[in-house]
Amino acid sequence: MTGVLLVENSAVFQAALRSVLRKLRFSVFVPPQHLHLAPEQLGVILVDAITSSENLEQLESLVREYSRVGPVLLLAREDHVEQVVAGLRGGAVGFLKQTSSPRELRAAIRTVCAGRTWCDADLLRQAAKYLPSIPQFRAARLTQREHEVLDHVRRGESNKEVAQQLGVTEQSVKVYVSNLLRKTGATNRRELAYLLTATPLKP
Repeated sequence: MTGVLLVENSAVFQAALRSVLRKLRFSVFVPPQHLHLAPEQLGVILVDAITSSENLEQLESLVREYSRVGPVLLLAREDHVEQVVAGLRGGAVGFLKQTSSPRELRAAIRTVCAGRTWCDADLLRQAAKYLPSIPQFRAARLTQREHEVLDHVRRGESNKEVAQQLGVTEQSVKVYVSNLLRKTGATNRRELAYLLTATPLKP
């Protein structure tokens, strides 16, 4: 059974989420229980962006801290999308709305546990307004192969998965990803996945 570490400071919301997650057949833990868990017991860390921090800096720091423990999935509201941006900067690998259905929540958790990213389309469109304009992104000129690798990175695929899809070695994919980071100015592959979604690059 997949383990979910629930980072939720509201007792009411925590109880409600615990109930939903258990009905979805997930094991639910709360901090500091994760300190006593084996790595294989913890699948994803579910962080409520609204209640878990007092400001954006604190949220980014919190997500960065938990990202060292496991993949972070952020719960957010459409009217607080600046928190989504802070969460992404901290290393969150996915985000979805607080009003998402149990079915969507289950799909998001399973997707993140599988090593992929999860993006709520509405939140992504709203968050794009808050993302900084990075000149290097517009000026980047990529090779055909780099474009192919980028397409797979945008889908949240791992280096191993990209290598299998393109018929190249995993080491080659690492080189291509490094080139993409250098050419675009992105600091990690999550920025490539999220920031470049709405940014066309030159061939």
